[in-house]
Amino acid sequence: MAAAKRRLCYAKGLLAEGHIIDVVICQKCLEKENDDGLPIEGIYKGISYIYVCGKYKFSKKNKIIRRLDYLVIDYIRSFFYALKHIHRKEIVYVYYYPIFLQILILLAAKIKGAKVVKETCEHPSALGNVNSKWHKFCKWFEYRFVMPHYDGFIAISRDLNKFVEKYKSKKAKSIIVPILVEDPFCDKDVSNLKNEYNVPYIIHTGTMLEQKDSISKILHAFARLKRETNTTCKLVFTGPQATEKCSYLPLIKKLGIEKDVDLLGLVPTGRVAALQYFAAMTIIYKSDNLQTRNCFPTKLGEMLICGTPVITTTIGDANLYLEDKKSALIFNPDDEDALIKYMKFILDDPQKARMIGLKGKEIAMKFFDPIYQGRRLSEFYMDL
Repeated sequence: MAAAKRRLCYAKGLLAEGHIIDVVICQKCLEKENDDGLPIEGIYKGISYIYVCGKYKFSKKNKIIRRLDYLVIDYIRSFFYALKHIHRKEIVYVYYYPIFLQILILLAAKIKGAKVVKETCEHPSALGNVNSKWHKFCKWFEYRFVMPHYDGFIAISRDLNKFVEKYKSKKAKSIIVPILVEDPFCDKDVSNLKNEYNVPYIIHTGTMLEQKDSISKILHAFARLKRETNTTCKLVFTGPQATEKCSYLPLIKKLGIEKDVDLLGLVPTGRVAALQYFAAMTIIYKSDNLQTRNCFPTKLGEMLICGTPVITTTIGDANLYLEDKKSALIFNPDDEDALIKYMKFILDDPQKARMIGLKGKEIAMKFFDPIYQGRRLSEFYMDL
């Protein structure tokens, strides 16, 4: 998923600058039936890693033990691991949201004389049960009593950097690092790739969350496209929600497009890259809300680096880098007519669409390169 890919890009960029990187996973991440085949500790793509609390969560049958282990015991184990392994003048980079874990790792780092840098790639107030009083209290506490203790912040967008500036201490520093992406075919012969489809298709990878991805709006526009053009184009989804239990199945059936929508679920990264490469287009639909104004979708970078034409909205930092009709096709959210016009354009003139895709790839290679951004991040760390 996007979070792990970003961390991997950070590590590779910093390794290229001569730094030593250790990745520490502080919580159990997997169900036993969904093992990733990797040992609990080892080297992945040249990067040292360890699951300090083990890999597998307790059985779902033991709900109380599972929850206690995941939300309390894992944190305490991680705290004692941090006390033992963090050293003076090191940088401790953290990517997680639980306040208790933040406090514990901050405490361990301060005791050992290390600097602590917090990732900020989503607005915390936009995540979780945002309307509950408990959630609002937790965020109030985090912003005023936890954030001021960090030495630095990495923000993925301008708006998130403004948010960080509001709550960080005066001594703390921040840096904006946009989405990062590697070319999955830089050392491969693309002529060996095979297209799974014999018709044009629109690809959507990753999450299928309405607030973040506006899936219902994509489905409505696709259904209208099918009605108006009788195209053979298909709509393909990959990701954790793209299964037989997908919450959008009733809408898909209501719109009468079930034969034209493929839900592939979680698929290997190599297959995802091939699906992205051969796609006629992708639609990165960001409606206007707190989460989308602050985030910067990794899937956008993945599509750009593949040279695939991107249709996206005017919301977020993507518009700092992309130009409408030059390196992407950009429309105002909720303007369904404009979206369908761009979908038709890509299907009717794939050669011009491909040129736009290649311009988008140039943007990704220039600004979203892990080595280039790793150099900036290294300088930021050294300044701390």
